[in-house]
Amino acid sequence: MIRPQRSPEISVPLRYLATGMAAWLLAAVGVAFLAPHLVAGFDDPKVFALTHLVVLGWITMTLMGALYQLFPVALQASPAAPRLARWNYFVYTTGVAGFVPSFYFDWTPGVAGFGSLAVVGILVFATVLALTYRTVRVRHPMGLFVLCGLGWLLVTIGFGLTWVMDWQFQWFPITPNLLAAHVHAGLVGWLGCTLVGVSYKLMELFALAHRRSWRTAHALLGLWNGALVALVLGLLLWPDSAEVTGAAAVLAVAVLLFAADLTQMWMGRRRRRISVEQAHIAVSLLSLLLAAALGVTLTRGASPSPHLFVAYGYAAIMGGFGFAIAGRYQKILPFLTWVHRYAKSPGPTPPPLLQDLVNERLGWASLFLLTAGYVTTLFGLVVGVVVPVEVGGLVYAAGALVGLVALRRTLLPTGAAPHLRRRAPLTDHSVMSPPSPAP
Repeated sequence: MIRPQRSPEISVPLRYLATGMAAWLLAAVGVAFLAPHLVAGFDDPKVFALTHLVVLGWITMTLMGALYQLFPVALQASPAAPRLARWNYFVYTTGVAGFVPSFYFDWTPGVAGFGSLAVVGILVFATVLALTYRTVRVRHPMGLFVLCGLGWLLVTIGFGLTWVMDWQFQWFPITPNLLAAHVHAGLVGWLGCTLVGVSYKLMELFALAHRRSWRTAHALLGLWNGALVALVLGLLLWPDSAEVTGAAAVLAVAVLLFAADLTQMWMGRRRRRISVEQAHIAVSLLSLLLAAALGVTLTRGASPSPHLFVAYGYAAIMGGFGFAIAGRYQKILPFLTWVHRYAKSPGPTPPPLLQDLVNERLGWASLFLLTAGYVTTLFGLVVGVVVPVEVGGLVYAAGALVGLVALRRTLLPTGAAPHLRRRAPLTDHSVMSPPSPAP
């Protein structure tokens, strides 16, 4: 049961989500604009800037907004420090808005200063969520995965702040293996754990795919985090060793286990209709599997071309995590709108369904463009050719723009009324859960 009274004020999550969507569109254009730099390799301040725009400005910003809303509502917790969460938006956004261009223009004082401000924003976010976690009433794998994700987020910013300060003061050389430890703690730890946990909960919520036992999910939690600890330690202490390859292989098995478990959960869903969000998840899972395979290959002692490392990162970030986030916009934003506009104050007029708040035709068109652009860009990065990256980046950017237009009924509710279908009057408002299409 969804309890709307546990939701924070709508402005708290919405400003994070809106800013994340703006960063998504900017990053999509940036891929095409920086295609020559991406093909040349990853060791470039402009590539670092684009990467952090995606990871901090788009994905992490979106996860912050989503978790401020979803965590207390789905796990029946009391939102902690809502004022702090509201004002922390300005701290974190200012940090990221200054950090990314400082990287782009290779301005080391700005990287250090704005990077530190972004770290403060992340620390506040982690504190608020940890305080919320103490009041959780529903035990669910999502809570454990998000808690582990927060731990890895702290490890990531610890690495990041150290590397940023070192870039300013030149304490020691930042070798590729040190950079890789930072990257994998963030991608596999923070983003990976969080999205795995959220995926389990949203599959339950929106596809009615309930299960009695979470043994596989709990086993996955241990396997995922154990392999990541081994990988990060291996990158720090024994780079180019068999230990690193072994840890990467175990992580690949964990990704395969997650994909199989979520697919099995999806197959047992009660709501049989395939949604745009679920199609995004399919692309996301395939991309995660591809990235895992590439990751194992890149650790096997050879000296691959630099553009292959960029292809690996692109498959993981824009493919695995990016499609998951883009697909969840189709559900999280309508869900947020429904809970705050209709569930808290039910009246004699029947509320709309979630699908009424999104233009599904444009959603499918967006997915087609995003997938075509993603595949084309990934091909260009694998073969090391600039033109496919430029073309694919532009097609992907068009898909992102169409995807945002598809959400206009959610973002601009005053224009949504003429499109809403008529419903029979409600007779019982005791159960506050967002209505969706019948199975």
